[in-house]
Amino acid sequence: MFKKLVLAAALSVSVQSLALADAMMKPAYLGEIVLPSGLMISGVEFGGISGLDYDAEEGVFYAISDDRSEKAPARFYRLKLAIEKDGVMGVDIISSHVLQEENGGPFAPKTIDPEAIRFDASRQSVFWSSERDVAGNPTLYEAGPDGAFKRSFAIPEAYLPDAAGERGIRNNLAFEGLTLSVDGETVWVATENALVQDGPKATLEAGSPSRILGFNVESGEPVAEYVYETGPIHRKSETEPYYNDNGLTEILEIDAGRFLAVERSFALGTGNEINLYIVETAGASDILGAESIADRDVTPVRKAHVLKIGEGDFGLDVDNIEAVSWGPDVGGKRTLVMASDNNFNPNGQFSQFVVFTLEPALN
Repeated sequence: MFKKLVLAAALSVSVQSLALADAMMKPAYLGEIVLPSGLMISGVEFGGISGLDYDAEEGVFYAISDDRSEKAPARFYRLKLAIEKDGVMGVDIISSHVLQEENGGPFAPKTIDPEAIRFDASRQSVFWSSERDVAGNPTLYEAGPDGAFKRSFAIPEAYLPDAAGERGIRNNLAFEGLTLSVDGETVWVATENALVQDGPKATLEAGSPSRILGFNVESGEPVAEYVYETGPIHRKSETEPYYNDNGLTEILEIDAGRFLAVERSFALGTGNEINLYIVETAGASDILGAESIADRDVTPVRKAHVLKIGEGDFGLDVDNIEAVSWGPDVGGKRTLVMASDNNFNPNGQFSQFVVFTLEPALN
């Protein structure tokens, strides 16, 4: 039945993405700014930026670090990017905020794995996701703008790993993506690759059926769930230990039923390739509550390719892009900001903020 899913995905993308692509213009590169690995802010190393979101009223970005409370307590930053018509002129890291457990204290080392963040101005909250807690389960939290715990969401059992390794998220392939609906009623999370029982990880030949899961913000209950078929890995690794991957690293709602999706593919020795898609849920199967999709005929969400950033494109040494956010309007156009996770690696990686302008069709 997994073959049926893949075939349905291919048909959906190849036929229906054309109408989506015709309805929009390509993003235009504006500029980038890079911060070196090892940068210390108030005695704490800055880096690991895996999620980014913009507070338009204050003109600041919320940026979450994926430090597992090992270099310092798990945290997010508030920062400003000087985005102007001629490029990205600077970055100002304003403050750092510790993410707190329910008991009011910081998370102990290796008990959390922060990945994504969204700011909700109406609730004065941040929603943030973790790929795994101390039990190895993916988690979704609501916190105050200072990082104080408000609540955690009950995650459906299908996502929780079992002792036999036959169910749940795969290690390091869980809740990478997170977005709030434009109306503020739904918070969406997305897995980087398939749940164990749904299908395999992405390969050089085929993608992987990730899941996108929506929760009602008020009740905390799941309300919708879709399959997102990633693309295959872009290239074969050329360097030992020959590691490569591809996955869904972020989602960002455009309007009801439409998202931007970021896929990041990496091959050791050849580098990264970033692909941006418009995604539509119209016509896709709502699999809410499904323990597994392996024995079901499922129609994934539709995808339209918007942008590819390969090594050297736009003159960029593209790093590990995992975050995407709206930014301020510049010259009458909306901006889209991408950010990279440097893995706290001083050997060739860095914290990168890349900015594109968007035509009004995406506003």
